[in-house]
Amino acid sequence: MSRFKREWSRIYPQLREDIFKLCEYFNFKPTKQQARALRAVQEESRLPLDQRKKRLAIKSGQGTGKTTVSVIVAVWRTLQFVDAMTIVTAPTMRQLTDVFMAEAKRVFQRAHPTLRAAVEFTSTKIIFADRRETWLINCRTATKPENFQGYHDKYLTFMVDEASGVPAGIFEQIFGTLTNEDSLLFAIGNPNKRACLFFDFFNRHRSMWHAFTFNAEDSPLVSPKNILKLEEQFGRNSDVYRVRVLGEFPEMDPNCVVSSDDLEACSEISMLEAAFSAGSFRSDGKHIKQFGIDIARYGSDESVVYRRSGNAIVEWKAFSKVDPSIVIRHAFAMQARAQWKNEDCVYVFDAGGMGQGVAHMFYDDGKQVVEFHNAGVPQERNYADKITEAWFNVGERAKHRQISIPNDSILFEQLSSRLYSSVDVKGKWRLAIESKEEYRKRLLKEGGDGSPSPDRADALCMAFYDAVEAQTTASRLSG
Repeated sequence: MSRFKREWSRIYPQLREDIFKLCEYFNFKPTKQQARALRAVQEESRLPLDQRKKRLAIKSGQGTGKTTVSVIVAVWRTLQFVDAMTIVTAPTMRQLTDVFMAEAKRVFQRAHPTLRAAVEFTSTKIIFADRRETWLINCRTATKPENFQGYHDKYLTFMVDEASGVPAGIFEQIFGTLTNEDSLLFAIGNPNKRACLFFDFFNRHRSMWHAFTFNAEDSPLVSPKNILKLEEQFGRNSDVYRVRVLGEFPEMDPNCVVSSDDLEACSEISMLEAAFSAGSFRSDGKHIKQFGIDIARYGSDESVVYRRSGNAIVEWKAFSKVDPSIVIRHAFAMQARAQWKNEDCVYVFDAGGMGQGVAHMFYDDGKQVVEFHNAGVPQERNYADKITEAWFNVGERAKHRQISIPNDSILFEQLSSRLYSSVDVKGKWRLAIESKEEYRKRLLKEGGDGSPSPDRADALCMAFYDAVEAQTTASRLSG
């Protein structure tokens, strides 16, 4: 046996067992942020297969060492099993060769001689122990889903670099491989935009992922002078600073109605008391007491009730697969517990679909009612319909911290993911939010299951729908 083989046989069990031992053989000391991500990869690999998420994502400011982490993870995952394979992808081949492969060569140059001798570099591959076709890291561009077909290896890792620029169809193809026995999807990138699947990994789909943020302010790899320069040039509150330094997504995409940051701020406990009193009176001097109710139309949809006092949501409940009458009775019970009189509160509910079948329950019980029709005529003519107006109303109130809402991740996901566009309405351009059907189709295309409906968001928008108009309509109906 050659000296190399003896030495490789000695160190290989150490390397595959402990990712931090691999770091030592690379003469690499990870930062605290890097170490947290590396530890998550290792801990994930030690879980029973049925308890693994198989998904890890890093969004990062510039210069924090995310590419080095991707190299370490790619090598360690490939070393886990003889003939394991790692596929590295990015939007362009130049990003693969000039970023990932260049960093891999730099990392190996500093490595222990035996580790260096164990691999062979080509322009797009890192080959282990001369097993050229079976034990390797292979670079493929993320241009066509078919580039990722046919990978059915028992031990498979997908490394997606510059993930903000990778199409949803590529991710869909990769998701299909995660049923393999020991597989992992590792997505990294700068958070350049919100309108991408990478954004959802940290928001709508966060529970499915080990998600990390590399903040340049907390990284010893980034010069404080460079950070200060960006702060002076663009300001700490700018999207440039958020993306390039903090490793956070821009506050808001041009076609998104509500900002995630605004939602987070409006869910803080400190907001509740202020929202309870701020703007809490109707034009007739009465305290705003209002319900927003969305009745489920399909089996997977939710029925949702929000009780609003002033500008604060003080009680709410979501229902799955229950009769609409039960939802209405629950809302009435909320009113009774709050000791609200019928003449002092207003019910705003979705009168389309299943809502039509329960409208009589409100009138029979003497409630003040606003039948909300999504396609109805808005008060402001720059909106195409009433539901768009209601959504923008919530967006503006959230932006100015005028409301208090539940700290509910599903609600946040729905509010921050529904998009709008400009449409031609009788020769005039109007803003229009995408329909529930369009919303479902887009989520399916972007890698979701296509089933969610923004029911909680719609109900919240009805809860905060213009109370002046609501009272006027209610008086007419009750009169």
